[in-house]
Amino acid sequence: MAAWFTVAAPLIPEILRLARPYFTRPPPQAIAPPSDVVALQITELQDVAAQNAESIKVLAAEMQKTITSLQQASMTLEQRLRRAHRLSLASLAVAAVALVVAGAAYATAA
Repeated sequence: MAAWFTVAAPLIPEILRLARPYFTRPPPQAIAPPSDVVALQITELQDVAAQNAESIKVLAAEMQKTITSLQQASMTLEQRLRRAHRLSLASLAVAAVALVVAGAAYATAA
């Protein structure tokens, strides 16, 4: 006989005692809940569904506010970007004029 069997033999009755309820338990379909429990569960589910509907309405209103504020912020940032673009073009023009003036001054000085 294997050496492990002599070690495991005293534990076999305990393992069988713990495993027996899992093999002798009736299937869940065999246990039918009473009709009042089903009615109570239906009522609870309806209440939860109503709460979910209200929560969804609140969430939709908050999302609409968020989207509106994001659109306003986007428009403001777009205006600032246009202004910065115009300023950079004006700075480029001033730099070009300064380069031309510096080149002309260098040409006349030489």
